[in-house]
Amino acid sequence: MLPMSTIAYIYPKRFYFVAKDIEALSIRTKVLEHRFNSGGAWLLPIDLLRQLFFLIKARIHGVRHVVAHFAGYHTVLPTLLGFKIYIIVAGSDACSFPQMNYGSFRKPWMRRAMAFSFRRAACILPVDPSLERFENTFSGFGPVRQGYAHFVHGLKTRSVPIPYGFEPEQWKTQEGARAPRSCICVAFGSAFEDPVYFRKGIDLIIATAQQLPTYQFTLIGLVKKEGFKKLPSNLRLFGRVEPSELNKLFSSHSIVLQPSVMEGFPNALCEGMLCGCIPVVSNMTSMPGIVEDIGTVIKERSVSALVNAITSNENRSPVKQNELRIAARDRIKPFTMERRIDLLMRVLAET
Repeated sequence: MLPMSTIAYIYPKRFYFVAKDIEALSIRTKVLEHRFNSGGAWLLPIDLLRQLFFLIKARIHGVRHVVAHFAGYHTVLPTLLGFKIYIIVAGSDACSFPQMNYGSFRKPWMRRAMAFSFRRAACILPVDPSLERFENTFSGFGPVRQGYAHFVHGLKTRSVPIPYGFEPEQWKTQEGARAPRSCICVAFGSAFEDPVYFRKGIDLIIATAQQLPTYQFTLIGLVKKEGFKKLPSNLRLFGRVEPSELNKLFSSHSIVLQPSVMEGFPNALCEGMLCGCIPVVSNMTSMPGIVEDIGTVIKERSVSALVNAITSNENRSPVKQNELRIAARDRIKPFTMERRIDLLMRVLAET
C-alpha cells in the first residue's frame, strides 16, 4: 500500500489519456488534480501563482507525492517546494522538431525548466523506453538524435517505463461489415497545415488518398474542417467523436494509419488494433515495438512508402488478414489500465 492517502496529479491540459489516469488512480487513492495551463504564454506568472496556491493546499492535505503528465514549467514548483515528483514523459517532452514547430526541447526556456525538473525528480516515467533516447531517421523535421536523456546531459534520475493502458472490453470489433480497402487515422486537434497536421502525417494521407482512388480514407478529430480544401472524393473528415462512435468507426475499417513524425505510446493506434484494424505506422519510438510483425512499419516519410504499405496489406488473403486482426488485438490486450496503475502505484510506494 502507498504510505499516503492523497496524491496530486498535475498536467498542462486534460487530454484523454490524462483523464484515464486520474479516473483509474482515483479508484485506489484520493487524487487532487490541477490543470496548469490556463491560456497563452503571457499568463505564465498567473499560472505559477495558481499552482503555488494549489500546492500549498495539497501540502495542508498531507500530499507528498506529485504525479505530473509531461515535463515543463508545471514541474518546477513542486520540485522547489520539496514534493516527490514523478514525471510521465509522453512524447512532446522528449523531442525537438523545430521545422514543424513541435517538441518542448526546441524552446530554450522550456528546455531549462524541463532539465531542472528531470534532474530533481524522484522518478521519470516514460510511456515507452525509447523516449529516453531514440533516432529520428523517418523525417527531416528535426535532428536525428532525440530523447529527454539526449537533451539533458548527464541525467542520472531513475527511469521506469510504464506504458499506457487500455480496456479491451471497451475496444473490440462491433457487429457489422468491415469495409475492404478502408483506412482510418485519428489526429485529434489537427487543423490544416498546423503542427499536428504534419506530425500525424495528414499531408501524406491526403496525397495517398489521391494515389489510391479505389480506397476509402477517414480522418478523425479534425478542427476547423472548412480549412481543408480540394480534398479527394474518397476522403472523409470527422471532428471529435465519442469513444463509442470511434469504436464503430475502427470496426468498419480495415487499416489503422499512424504515419507520424513523433509519438509517445499512441492511444488511437492501440485502440484501433484492439478493434481488429491492421496497423501501418512509421518507424518512430514505440510504434515498431507495438506493431512488431503485425501490419507494416514504414521507414521513410514518403507517399510511395505509405501507398506500398497499404496496398501490400490489402492484397493479403482474407485468411491472412483475419489472422493479423486477431494478432493485433492480442498484441494490445496485455496493456491494461489495471496493469498501468499497478506499476505506477508500486513506483510511488518505493520512493
